[in-house]
Formats: sequence, C-alpha cells, structure tokens
Amino acid sequence: MSEKKWYYTDSLAEASSLLRNKTILPHGGGTHLNNIDLSHVEGLLDLSQLGLNFIKQDGDYIEIGATTTYADVVNKLQEISCRCLLLQTLRDSANANLRNRITVGGSIAYIPQWSDLIGALLALDAKVKLVGKHEGEYDIAEFWRDHTLRKNSLITAVRFKNFPHKCYHYRDVKTNNDMPLFTISTLFDMDHDKIKNTHVIIVGTKERVSKLAELERYLTGKKLNELNEKDVKALVDVDFAGNRAVDPDYLKQKAKIETWRSIFKAMEQE
Repeated sequence: MSEKKWYYTDSLAEASSLLRNKTILPHGGGTHLNNIDLSHVEGLLDLSQLGLNFIKQDGDYIEIGATTTYADVVNKLQEISCRCLLLQTLRDSANANLRNRITVGGSIAYIPQWSDLIGALLALDAKVKLVGKHEGEYDIAEFWRDHTLRKNSLITAVRFKNFPHKCYHYRDVKTNNDMPLFTISTLFDMDHDKIKNTHVIIVGTKERVSKLAELERYLTGKKLNELNEKDVKALVDVDFAGNRAVDPDYLKQKAKIETWRSIFKAMEQE
C-alpha cells in the first residue's frame, strides 16, 4: 500500500474544501480503516483540531460533536440524562479499549456492525449536521437512506431531543466483547398507562437496518396488558443473511423472542 499524505487543519472551511477531493478520507478514531479498501485513497484528513470533540445541552436538545468518543459520551450522558437510550447503547458497545477510540461521527458515516449506534439514533429521531458538498442538518433516517449525502461531506455533530422515555437495547452476543449478530433498540414514552411515540429498530438484518413500522403502529395507544405475544412476534418480520456458523431462520426466531422481551424490559424502567 502506497504511503498516504496527511492533512492537518483547524478550519472547517478548509476541511470541507479538502473533502471535495474523492481521494481524501476524514480520520477521527481510525477504527474503520481496517475494513475498507484504501487503494484509491491518496490522503487522510486529521479531524482532531477542528473543535468537534464536545457534548453540550442546548435547551431541550443534546448535541454531540463528531470526534467525541463513545467513552466520553457515556461519561457525560450519565450526568445529563442517565436513562437515555444512547447511554444504554454505547455503555455496552464494543469493549473498553475501542470505546476510548471510536468516534460518533465515524460510526454514523460507516455504521460498523459492532457500533450499536445507528439503532439508538434512529429511535431518538436524531439530526446529523454536515459541512462540505452537503451543508445543513439532515434526519438520521434520511442520511442513512441517501448514500449521496456521505460523499464529499463531513459530519460535524449529531443532535437529538432530550425527553423522558422508556427504552431497552438488546445485543445478540455470546460474550460482552463479541460483535453483535444483531441489535434491537426499543424506545417509547407513555401517555398515562398507554404506550406512545414508539420506535423499534433492528440492526443486522438483510437490509442492515430495519425499522418495524407495523409493530410500532400496533404498540401505539395500547396498555401493556393489552399486548398479545403472538401478534407482536408476527409483526417482527425481518430476514437475516446468516453465515456458516449461524442459521438465518434461527436469528429470525430469536429476533421475535427478544423484541417481545425488550418491550417489557423497557417498561420495567422507572
């Protein structure tokens, strides 16, 4: 592999200009570089001097800078919002060494399997801030669907509303250090004793990310004792690719079981 040129800047404008060159990649934590083809890459843009390592509360919103590590997010969110789905998600993601290196922006851009991040951000209706070819703020769902938004643009931050909610994040792993085969992010708030504003996201399916819209509609407006296990499991209609070690039908059945359990785990939160 040929030697790559490094670019250093403390200017977002200059960083945006550099990234218009398709052969220059942004570099935050760098954990994604082991899994992508770098043969076309001529240079790497260091992001450490751009002032994007921050977590702040702005009114009802929490904003997280792109170069903030998982570990820093966990530490700060414990002070700001101790029951936030994102805290529960990142506290268990990867392992301690990786949490000290993985950045929020990199995980949004590349969505590695072990990051756990995208499900929580979709459930929280997060917004992604971009500079470069695409300037402005975009729904995380739009950013995930539209791959053109990732080209020649730099993620500067992600923001989401900080509101009381019940949640649970499930990781299908053998041990805490394993990469998950799939994850389930469940979030809703309550109108007295009825469920409302429901989000159920499964990451790791054939579609990579599956939002269970029909299940969300079924749950909304119901009391917990009105939920039917058979109905819930029937609405967890997702497929998995599987591999030589794991049968896709087994994963599908396990996703049905764990989604049902996750709803009740979320409800157990005070």
